[in-house]
Amino acid sequence: MKSALIKYFPYFLFLYHLVFAWLAYDYVNQNNGDAVKYWLVGRNLSNVHWLDFLGPGSDFIQFICFPLVKFLHLPGWAGCLIFSAWSGIGFIRLWKLIKSETADSLLLIVAALLLVLPNAHFWTSVIGKEALLFLPMVLIAEKLYKGKYFSVISFISFFLIAWIRPHLAFVLLAAYMIALLWKGEISRNARVGFIIAGLISVVGLYFLLEKITNAQDGLFQKIERLYGVHNLKLRETSAYVPLEDYVYPYKLFSFYFRPLPWEKEGFYYQIVGLENLIHIVLFLGLVYLFIRWYKNIKLKAYAVFAFLFLVFYASMLVYGYANFGMIIRAKAIVLPVMLVFSLSVLAQRKVLSIKY
Repeated sequence: MKSALIKYFPYFLFLYHLVFAWLAYDYVNQNNGDAVKYWLVGRNLSNVHWLDFLGPGSDFIQFICFPLVKFLHLPGWAGCLIFSAWSGIGFIRLWKLIKSETADSLLLIVAALLLVLPNAHFWTSVIGKEALLFLPMVLIAEKLYKGKYFSVISFISFFLIAWIRPHLAFVLLAAYMIALLWKGEISRNARVGFIIAGLISVVGLYFLLEKITNAQDGLFQKIERLYGVHNLKLRETSAYVPLEDYVYPYKLFSFYFRPLPWEKEGFYYQIVGLENLIHIVLFLGLVYLFIRWYKNIKLKAYAVFAFLFLVFYASMLVYGYANFGMIIRAKAIVLPVMLVFSLSVLAQRKVLSIKY
């Protein structure tokens, strides 16, 4: 079974992922959303230049879509297919990493099951930021897990994330810096250089965020107002969840593990609810193993990075994402970090000696 899984699963995974391009296209047709804007639907492009979109944030997604729409005249379904194929490479890279680092057949089967859960596949097949950033997230997780802290691929991936979502890059950088300075096996000179580069990056990310949010009277004041307006508008939606009323631990639980199947009606919510139940079981299993085998488990730089990043990322969003739909979409981008984090705990010799 293991040999067949290793041989054929990557092909199945990629084709399975591409199926979601059709589902994403059908969803956009029925619900519109940001993908319509990114694909420049209904926009007169006769007097518009390609470089007009070479800016940070949403503009850059339109920069990528512009030649596909204006010069190649591709339909929307082709756009979903292209974005899906790009993120599909990320799923293949993620599987190859897990396969190369996992010797246990049961863990490979569990990993394969987690990789076919539908939520991340769907949202990374829609024309948008999630699809574009999934592969860079995989590459950063992969390089850090392998101890390649300063690779060119990681730098390019981080720059792409920063250009499109500087707030995501900020929490990524914060977790990365703490993990490397605490657990990274690097020289003193490398630490100093990394700190300097990190501080420069923080300044750059601040100005990028200021530009994207159009914060004329201060970035933090702008973010606070955006959170307030966001939550006020979200109260009127059917997927509203009162995150602002929850205590902090329950905010984090709601972000990563809700909605549960009995909380919302509809086929889509039931699928997501079952997926969340699987994530809860995985989380509880990791907690159990960590408590039982904590003397044998060594938390290296990647484990520290992943834990901090997942906490920082959720903490940043739970104060302004009071909507199950937005939460579900936001979780898709962190799947690589979550899975490789699980691998970093499970794929250790002492843990793998457990008799199943």
